[in-house]
Amino acid sequence: MDTIQLPIPPVGVSVFTEQPSWVNEAQKHEGISFCQAVALATNGVEVWVASDSIKNCNWSPVILGLRAPSTKFEESLRPRLSPGTAGLYVARLDRFHHGIDPAVVIVRAKPGTMREIVDFAGWDNMAWDIVEDQRISRSALRRLFERKETWRSRLQAPVSRGLATMRRAPGWTKLTKTVFKNRTVTKIFDKLIDRTMADMSICRNSVAIPYLLGKANVSYYCTGGIAWGENDPQTMTSGWPWAQWLRLQKVLRWRARK
Repeated sequence: MDTIQLPIPPVGVSVFTEQPSWVNEAQKHEGISFCQAVALATNGVEVWVASDSIKNCNWSPVILGLRAPSTKFEESLRPRLSPGTAGLYVARLDRFHHGIDPAVVIVRAKPGTMREIVDFAGWDNMAWDIVEDQRISRSALRRLFERKETWRSRLQAPVSRGLATMRRAPGWTKLTKTVFKNRTVTKIFDKLIDRTMADMSICRNSVAIPYLLGKANVSYYCTGGIAWGENDPQTMTSGWPWAQWLRLQKVLRWRARK
């Protein structure tokens, strides 16, 4: 098989129940979201995400096991890691700490490229357990496999492009940082976009689901993935358990960013 060129270098994520002795070698994340930590890692920063790292995205610490759910809504967020995560180490594969293997590798690419990747990995090896018939909140595997547009997937593209455009507007990031500190606002907004976008695209769909199921998953981006993670809405995100990645990496090529 010909090699597949990735537009974005892959990023590895390791989950720790205790802080490793070398934790101070990584930069502790103090930011908006887990998506932002992945963006930093993409640009070459070794990042440590602790329980107090994420200031705005209220749900990702629950999804990643950094804190226990405290409301009925948070209890409904599934799949999620059990509480007890001490932190997550996030780094580009070429910067990953020596002697440590990622639990999950995040791969981003355009739909055509993503389809080639899954073709090689085998569709039967993907996380079909969490795929829903119509909704695209947790997975885009069905849309990617069937290549059929639905009204949800047709709406997803313009909504994502709109968010990417607003991201470039002066003051947009500052505004979203303020507004989304409010849990009620976040919950309402989540309901409004629930039918047109993915939900928790990096933390749950690309990390928690592959980590817990041991199977890869592909997802569209959520609001934070575009607004805070600075992802291009023309691409998709996916998460690959390390065992699957070892085989997949044989056909992938990418250029590391300096």
